[in-house]
Amino acid sequence: MLFLLSGIFQFSFAQQLGHMSTWSSHQFAINPAHTGIKTCLEAQGTVRGQWIGFDGAPYTGWFSVSAPLKAKRKNFLSARHGLGGLMYADKIGPFQQFSFFLNYAGHFNFSQTSRLSLGIAAGATQLSFDKELANPLEPDPVINGSATQLTPDARFGAWFNTENYYFGLALYNLIPNKWDKIGRDAKSSFHGMFNAGTRISIDQNHAILPALYLGFAPNSTIDLQVQAVADFRGRFNLGVGLRNTDALIFLLGYRFEEKWRLMYSYDFVLSTLRPGTYHSHELTLAFSPCTRKIISTKGGSKCPLFE
Repeated sequence: MLFLLSGIFQFSFAQQLGHMSTWSSHQFAINPAHTGIKTCLEAQGTVRGQWIGFDGAPYTGWFSVSAPLKAKRKNFLSARHGLGGLMYADKIGPFQQFSFFLNYAGHFNFSQTSRLSLGIAAGATQLSFDKELANPLEPDPVINGSATQLTPDARFGAWFNTENYYFGLALYNLIPNKWDKIGRDAKSSFHGMFNAGTRISIDQNHAILPALYLGFAPNSTIDLQVQAVADFRGRFNLGVGLRNTDALIFLLGYRFEEKWRLMYSYDFVLSTLRPGTYHSHELTLAFSPCTRKIISTKGGSKCPLFE
């Protein structure tokens, strides 16, 4: 525990954003280009407990609301726009972080089935440190003591999709900030994310959804996730994934009453932390009144990411 906290105090680790395993079900949480990408409102919440049972383990939550702006479209090539908001909370050891963003995105169709989306997010991040929870064995000169600091924050996202595949890119912590109230060398670090996925139709009612996530930050190990999810009639999902730094991931999802969607992930810890934990758990709940559309030309329903 002391080694973990020591790394946090020095901010020698560059990965300052929480992990997410159900990111393919909550794209708006990781990419502002998803703001208003659907034709109606969407609200989503994700909660994650990582390394359950480990002293000072991370607990993370995301909540987002997104909606398109009403606009008269002369044809399918006309631009659409969206507005939304995202709240993010994270607690690890003596640190607590809370962020709030207002998001805007523009969506530009090149054809009836291909689209480029660009999004920005602006807000603020509050970082708090409780020295009493750190319990250092002796005074550490790089720690200024318990404190709370509020700083501006911004993100950018880009997204391109067709009927059956997508690419996404997001950049985080675009406003450099020093957390001088908390530590002598503490500061925010630039982060980036690239993800991609495709839809492989088996028949009219079944498909496989392979996807890849790549997170990167200066002086940090690349966070690589690969996953494959089987989609049954657009209602039931079952999948498996792998995170290179930490876990084997099992995914389970279900859509009920058409408007609600639930996704659960169980991360079996592969790192040296495994003996002291009950592994990691994550739950995503989404609501959207959008009607699922059927693609008659190809005999199947769209991947839920694109509806």
